[in-house]
Amino acid sequence: MDQTSMHGAIRGLYEGILDPGAWHKSLCALTDMAGSAHASMMVWDTVRDQVTVNEIVNPVPELFTAYEKEYQAIDPAKIFAPRLVPGAWYIDARDLGPQGMARHPFYCDFFNRFDLRSYVACLVERQPHYEVYFSMQRALSQDAFSGEDTRALDWVVPHMRSAIALRERTLGLSALASVSARLLERLAFAVAVYTPERHLLLANTAGERWARRLDPTGKTGDWRLSRGFAEMVQAACHPNQPQAAQAARATDKTGATAEVLVLPLPPTHILAASWQQPAALVVVHEAGAPSVLLDTVLRELYGLTPAETRLATRLACGEGLPEASRQMRIRHETARTQLKSIFLKTGCGSQARLTQMLTRLAATLEGG
Repeated sequence: MDQTSMHGAIRGLYEGILDPGAWHKSLCALTDMAGSAHASMMVWDTVRDQVTVNEIVNPVPELFTAYEKEYQAIDPAKIFAPRLVPGAWYIDARDLGPQGMARHPFYCDFFNRFDLRSYVACLVERQPHYEVYFSMQRALSQDAFSGEDTRALDWVVPHMRSAIALRERTLGLSALASVSARLLERLAFAVAVYTPERHLLLANTAGERWARRLDPTGKTGDWRLSRGFAEMVQAACHPNQPQAAQAARATDKTGATAEVLVLPLPPTHILAASWQQPAALVVVHEAGAPSVLLDTVLRELYGLTPAETRLATRLACGEGLPEASRQMRIRHETARTQLKSIFLKTGCGSQARLTQMLTRLAATLEGG
């Protein structure tokens, strides 16, 4: 087994995170290295006890269709699967034995009918409700698999596990970005998320328009900001003491105005969890735009529950926590629990910072 082939197979696994064709080429290379007739990735739904075969190398439709529909139910490997740990192999000639294979209907009625003798399966990933295996099959004209065969492929298993984990992470982030984008488009004002270097991470359509207007010199083309945009973003992204809320007025040469609010985006927020770095949330409300209620924004943008929204709105109006809990007719302990949740979702570490942020946000949304 030469180093060039090994490196090519590894490279294909990682390229397969974004390119399924590269993943398949890597499996083909591994199949050739092992001298196998076929290979595939298999997903076992352990809740419904159903195995699905995909990423097939040298596919024979009748073979894999018959396996999924009928013979996966009597696959002898299932008996040994609970003993496996991720990275370990099931080898039929070793675990079931030649005599067991000769008598088992899985081989007599199924494998031999398709001119197959032996197969191995490596547990690549185990999750609460499913398991992922890399499986290879050899023909009747070939020798049965042995431990030596699987040991020769042990080098690829950690890379396969890493590539699958990265692919799942990538798909998850893609789904999150899609959901976040749809959520932002529902908002009736401009929203954008920036890195400390003012790179745009996410924005709705109105936010993209304002991103083209805002620049680090304090000017916005035909618009002028009352405060430097770069300084506001950096203050919101401060790793230790981010500024709770900053506001600036944007004015163009015709006299039109807009309120620009810059808030720190907490790492726990749904819009920030995937970046794992400080970020600034920029909200722009243009004068003359339809009024936007604060409670709607708190629900849509920060994910506050209705009860948390009612409490936050009262705090924004200047009420203290004891007074707000009395007015809402809830226990003080309940109000404190809700306040802690609000702190977590908004990234504010104190009631004073929360009040500052909410007051600024309310003023911006009302264009004041």
